[in-house]
Amino acid sequence: MKIRICYILSHLPQGGAERQTLNLIKGLDINLFEVTLVLYRRQEVFYKEVFDYNIKIIERKYQFRSKIFKTIDNALFLWLFLRNNEFDIIHTLLFHNGFWVRLLAPSYYNNRIVYSVRSSLENVPSFILKFEKKFIKKSIVVTNSIKGKNEFIELVGEQFKDSVINIYNGILIPELKEKISNEKIIIGTVGRQAKEKNQIQILRVLNKIRNIHDFSFFLIGDASLDQSKIIQEYILQNDLRDIVTVMDSQNNIQEYYEQFDIFILSSYSEGCPNVLFEAMASNVLVISSAGANSDGFIKNGYNGYVYDGTDHDLERKITEILKSKDVIGMSIIKSRGRNFVVSNFSIEVMINNYEKVYFNILDRIL
Repeated sequence: MKIRICYILSHLPQGGAERQTLNLIKGLDINLFEVTLVLYRRQEVFYKEVFDYNIKIIERKYQFRSKIFKTIDNALFLWLFLRNNEFDIIHTLLFHNGFWVRLLAPSYYNNRIVYSVRSSLENVPSFILKFEKKFIKKSIVVTNSIKGKNEFIELVGEQFKDSVINIYNGILIPELKEKISNEKIIIGTVGRQAKEKNQIQILRVLNKIRNIHDFSFFLIGDASLDQSKIIQEYILQNDLRDIVTVMDSQNNIQEYYEQFDIFILSSYSEGCPNVLFEAMASNVLVISSAGANSDGFIKNGYNGYVYDGTDHDLERKITEILKSKDVIGMSIIKSRGRNFVVSNFSIEVMINNYEKVYFNILDRIL
């Protein structure tokens, strides 16, 4: 008999966590797993390919416009769904999903819930920590960085350390294509246009060196969030339109990685940043902030570059690369970056690790 597993998400926008979930679902052994995907909030699905998967999808067809009524309706839907359906395992991720699923799940699902954490608990309100201390007793928590795992255990309680494990993200490793020679150096970043991504810093630094070096910059990511207007205003105020291109989320993002010469990840903090690994796997020279390099993925000057988070150090790193005449040395750094990702962050490794978690849960229960 197949293992019945249900993934519960509010919706499927473009995002690293959502992409990871789909990679996992798609890669599971269909001879062993029967998969259901629940999207309990009515919203357009970004990853349309999910409808081609060999899984059952339950998608809400109607929702109230009022936020209060919408929340009540979603909670009622989940409460009824979890009581009227029995799965061997439920897997959910991100705080809002983990909160509702673990709050509303009947006792049958105690220790059958896998909750994947994708953000830091370091600065969350105290009431969230109280919920985590309560809910962890009925779930297995999966972090995607060692820093995140240690932080979770420290904040929620050492007594729960056996219920917290780490599984790094897995990405699709692209085949290398011959790079098209560009007249200008192309610098890029990918990520939702939100404050924590700190993309405005890249613009400040590039604005400072624009008359010294010849380059183009692409900023690609969800443009519906809080920083989009600020970014656009900065570009207009500083007349950067000739060198900066800002784009909303793109389905064909790999095509852009293949154009980039340099990729910059400027986030204040990251756990296991997909975009960084996608760029490295595409043989792009990467620059990461120290905050985004949580587990020391990048060794400065070995498989990429790390800056201390300041504008000054980012400027120094970009200038160092742009001025470098050591083409062979830079090629070696890019090659090391790709090899590091291939060895540690393939989709196959991630799927195998999650399957072990599912089997261990059933072994303990049955």
